[in-house]
Amino acid sequence: MNKKMTMETWKALPLCKTELLLGEGAHWHSAWGKFLYVDIEGKKVGCIDPITKITEEKNVGERIGTVVPADNGSLVLALESSIVSLNFDTGEQKELIKIEVEKPNNRSNDGKCDALGRLWIGTMHEEAKGAEGALYCFDGKSLIEKMSNRKVSNGICWSKDNKTMYYIDSFDYNIKRYDFDLTNGTISNESVIVEVTEPGFTPDGMTIDEEGMLWVAMWGGRCVNRYNAFTGELVGKVEVDAPHVTSCAFGGNGMQQLLITTARVGLDEEQLLQYPDSGSLFIVDVGIRGMEMHQFALQH
Repeated sequence: MNKKMTMETWKALPLCKTELLLGEGAHWHSAWGKFLYVDIEGKKVGCIDPITKITEEKNVGERIGTVVPADNGSLVLALESSIVSLNFDTGEQKELIKIEVEKPNNRSNDGKCDALGRLWIGTMHEEAKGAEGALYCFDGKSLIEKMSNRKVSNGICWSKDNKTMYYIDSFDYNIKRYDFDLTNGTISNESVIVEVTEPGFTPDGMTIDEEGMLWVAMWGGRCVNRYNAFTGELVGKVEVDAPHVTSCAFGGNGMQQLLITTARVGLDEEQLLQYPDSGSLFIVDVGIRGMEMHQFALQH
């Protein structure tokens, strides 16, 4: 795993011109055969069939940090101050638990489920001020704080053997690894494996492939970077015709398609003219199989 890898590059193409304000939360829903995504500032959750390119969206009434499929056919959403289940067909929401009600200026951000179906969800100040956020684990009953003083809690994923957790706080400009105890849901032995040093690049959402390599969306970087999680080496880059690249997920044909979300917020008129596909969903077949993300287990 530590041998020198050849740098590869790919070019992502627009899948659908969605004009999301702040696209995020890319996730493959294998039962539906569709990619899920959210628009945080647009207050909506959507899904897209990568073959037909047909999209469906639901407005949920408040900013939404991430979406994951649940084991009962519903979706689980992290909203500004709560985690809810959503019947996507009817739009009916059911609150599962409140988050940080004592911090009205905070909102949920990125999150994913571990192999036992617990949702790891981060929070942040709505204007990304200070270290006001935290990282939590929700098992369907209780919400347990795992890290405090988070600035912009963001990408999270696990190794194939479930012994390692990878995590990004965007304003730390790095990727950290932790020893992960799946049974107890505990993390330990924090270390930095990648320092993001490219000027203007901020690490955002993240996913992992079958080879254990990390794919990280780069806000401000017009790309998704592929890193060797064992050496920290940059081994691949997906070019995207949008400056603010926010998240990515494997799915589709052979789990080798990478769906990439982007944003329009933070761009001026000149940049939007230069990058008219900002806010679109992009896709690329990288020829590398990604790991499927886990569902939320409503019945633990």
